Amino acid sequence: MVCMQDMKKESCSQTTFDLLFYEMKQAMMNAHPQDNVTVGSMIQEDLYNVLAAMLRQEEEYECHDYLEFDDTKIDETCRTKMTEWVFQVVDCTRLQRETASVSMSYLDRFMCTSSPTAKKARLDRKEYQLVVLTTLYIATKIFEPFAMDASLVSKLSRGVHSEEEIIALEYEILVALQWKVNGPTPLQFVNYLLELLSTSYQDKALLYEHSHFQTELSIGDYILMPLRRSVIAVAAILNSLENLPKDSLPLNERIRYAEVISMATGLDIFSPVINSVRIRLLDSYSRSSGYPLAQVGILPIIESKQSTTNKITAVIDESPACVMKERSITLDLSI
Repeated sequence: MVCMQDMKKESCSQTTFDLLFYEMKQAMMNAHPQDNVTVGSMIQEDLYNVLAAMLRQEEEYECHDYLEFDDTKIDETCRTKMTEWVFQVVDCTRLQRETASVSMSYLDRFMCTSSPTAKKARLDRKEYQLVVLTTLYIATKIFEPFAMDASLVSKLSRGVHSEEEIIALEYEILVALQWKVNGPTPLQFVNYLLELLSTSYQDKALLYEHSHFQTELSIGDYILMPLRRSVIAVAAILNSLENLPKDSLPLNERIRYAEVISMATGLDIFSPVINSVRIRLLDSYSRSSGYPLAQVGILPIIESKQSTTNKITAVIDESPACVMKERSITLDLSI
């Protein structure tokens, strides 16, 4: 089953794409730099306070498995392809890559609601694609200096979805999300947590690069979708920290920083779920980049005979929060 045209067959230089996005690209060209920036210089007390607030806030932005319904027509492959499409649009229009992450967060949270359109989208792929278009439209309006016009979003669907449909669904999505549209993302957690690293280690660029890349990879992984953003961020940082040569950061400082992360987030960095997420992120990194993110073994991953997917799913299923919750650039919509 195909949700949309294979993204690998499309490219950013397509004439169709250039025509659709010409005006937007002109407006966005110098609007802002890319999003790979740190949070700047903050005193540790402020960092801990911000992280504590983010940890409280993320509890209100959790999702559950909306593909578990027996009659759903959406699968993981469909969502993965839509994620790739969103990132491609973001890259080709020079939007912030974080906008894609936010857009997919809106999508997943909306699909978990009892909204009539959410229920319909679980049964109709064309409706699901309309939700993807609209959540990208919302994320762009909120987080970019230049709003994506609804008529342009309609063109992305090759006219299958009208401007009026997108605007109407925008309001329905915002109501379903209770207007909660500023939840913390894995990348934001990464940025603040890395600021807690000892100032004696000056070369943080590689840590940011590898950690950011892993958080982006996590967005397209449906298995990781129900997890808290802080868990993904911690796993990504530990993988990046383990990639540093042993002589670049003393052993005692690595251990100390790991303890700081654990204290700041309240997470056991050697827990089964953290280990499972680390393994899954490393696998995604290897498949996406073509080479592994080597680990030096100072903060080792504790292997288990149980599969990564099963371990993550088990943790999610046992979560009280989950038990309480309700159980090509243009889109090819010829499905």
